[in-house]
Amino acid sequence: MTARYSIWVREYGADHDVELMQVNSNPQAVVQGLQAKTLTIRRSIFEPGKRVSKIPKYTYVRVVDHGMQS
Repeated sequence: MTARYSIWVREYGADHDVELMQVNSNPQAVVQGLQAKTLTIRRSIFEPGKRVSKIPKYTYVRVVDHGMQS
């Protein structure tokens, strides 16, 4: 019997969640990797005068436990 997990994310600028993947093992390493991903924006409108900004790719990461499966 193995545990099954789904990883749901919301990309920057999106208004809905998407199931990105399913894993059979501990999802903690995958979640940390997803939270570390960034987007590079050139000539940011958020900070005038700054040419390069980095923002997180995923604004929301959620793990759903489906329990034990045989």
